[in-house]
Amino acid sequence: MSADPVIPDTAWQAMTSRVEAAFAQRRVPIARLWRWRLRRTLVLVGPMGAGKSAVGRAVARMCGCVHLDSDALLTSLLGPIPAYFAEHGESAFRAAEARVMAYLTALPQTYVLSCGGGVVLDEDTRAAMRRRADTTVFHLDVAEAEALRRVRGGASRPALQGDPRGTWKRLRDERGPLYAEVADVSIDTTGLTAEAVAWRIVDTIRHPRRK
Repeated sequence: MSADPVIPDTAWQAMTSRVEAAFAQRRVPIARLWRWRLRRTLVLVGPMGAGKSAVGRAVARMCGCVHLDSDALLTSLLGPIPAYFAEHGESAFRAAEARVMAYLTALPQTYVLSCGGGVVLDEDTRAAMRRRADTTVFHLDVAEAEALRRVRGGASRPALQGDPRGTWKRLRDERGPLYAEVADVSIDTTGLTAEAVAWRIVDTIRHPRRK
C-alpha cells in the first residue's frame, strides 16, 4: 500500500473543474435572507454522523452560496472511499485528503465546506483553517447513539468496520482536541434537524456575540 499515491492529472483537473462549475452557477438566498449576504467561508468539522454534509447543504441553500463537500470531491477523484481504503489503506487516503483540503482552503471565494471527520488529523490542514481571517470553523458534535443511527451502523464507513460503536467513540475522543483547536463555534446537533442547525449557524454569523 502506498502512502502517497499518484493522482492522475485528468482526475485532478476533472475535480477542480467541478468546483469551478459550482461557483459559476448563479444562486440566490431564501426570502428571509434576501437583503443579507454571506461574506465568510464557513467550514464544518466534527465526527461521523454529526450532520456536516446535510447541514452544509442547508446553510448554502439558505444563503444562496456554494456548498462543497470534501468527501464528495474525494469520491469524484478516487472512486468509492471504502474501496479506496481497502486497496490503498488509510495513509494513502489521508494524503489525498490533505491535498484536496490544501486546494479548498486556498480558494479565494467564500462558500460552505463540509469536511470529512478525519481532515483535522493533518497539521497543515488545521493551520490553513486557522490562517484565514475570512473563515469561521464550526465544530458539529453529536451523541454516540444518534451518530450511529445516522450512519446506519457504519456499514458504508470504512473507518468504523468491525466495532462501529467502540471505534466511533475512540475516534471522537482522539479527534476531539483537534476539532477544538480549529473551531470558532461548537454546536451539539443531537436531536436537531439539519435545518435547525443551519439556522443556528446563520444566526451566529449574522449576529456575532462580542467577546
